[in-house]
Amino acid sequence: MTATTIRRVCVTGATGKAGRGAVRELRDSGYDVLATDVAVGPDGRLSGVLRADLTDYGQAVEVLRGVDAVVHLANIPAPGMSTPAVTFNENVAMNFNVFHAAASLGLARVVWASSETTLGLPFGLGAEQFPGAPGELRYAPVDEGHFPWPSTSYALSKVASETIAEQISRWSRIPFVGLRISNIMEPADYESFPSYWPDPRSRQWNLWGYVDVRDVAHACRLGLEAAVTGSSNVIIAAADTVMNRPSRDVLAEVFPDVTLTRDVGEFGTLLSIDRARALLGYEPRHSWRDHVKPEDQG
Repeated sequence: MTATTIRRVCVTGATGKAGRGAVRELRDSGYDVLATDVAVGPDGRLSGVLRADLTDYGQAVEVLRGVDAVVHLANIPAPGMSTPAVTFNENVAMNFNVFHAAASLGLARVVWASSETTLGLPFGLGAEQFPGAPGELRYAPVDEGHFPWPSTSYALSKVASETIAEQISRWSRIPFVGLRISNIMEPADYESFPSYWPDPRSRQWNLWGYVDVRDVAHACRLGLEAAVTGSSNVIIAAADTVMNRPSRDVLAEVFPDVTLTRDVGEFGTLLSIDRARALLGYEPRHSWRDHVKPEDQG
């Protein structure tokens, strides 16, 4: 089976922010979607979402049985939401189970949520501000060459999972596409962006990056459709930053010793999406600048 014959897709983590967007995008694009999550209410279902605990290998096999591909978005979604041990163990278990089940069942494609945190986040913040080791920023814009530099157990779970994906892809010859997703925003979130502007250090931790949930959903679809082989991992971010000041100026103020390796344009992202453009044809379609009134953009 090739990417062009993928019709039935399982989306895990379907009740989360990215999951809801991916389900909508895929259904609107004509895919038959099986939505699944562990958090679906006491009766085991919510709006057509099938309950499954993917830390159980048998349940992972059952939800993938009969589908052509999987968009795997189910994980503890950020550092600090549980203990370091639970975060690492549950994320790695879910990812291994889904990856191995996909290989065992002969699926055509695995698209899954890795994370921008694998690249060294939180930049410029130490353990006293974040539950892990100090983040390190070596250059900007940060690209795939800045990997791996995990500073939390969450980031480490994603780094370990990228290795698992690479090896299971090699065993099975199934293409795996890992999306190193930036801080996901919905349109309603953009009204808070002006609060970041007085102090750029309030958002330095990921180089002022973000991504619109609709662009994440589109990246999930592109991951299913792109002509790829092996296991690939790409940064998925917006084309701009959350700031209303030129990216070069903000970087120089907060990280004066960090080299800007190339021109990024006036407000261009400092999380490079060049590889996602080349590999997937990804091009962000949405920006906070389309939602905040021009007179309020400073």
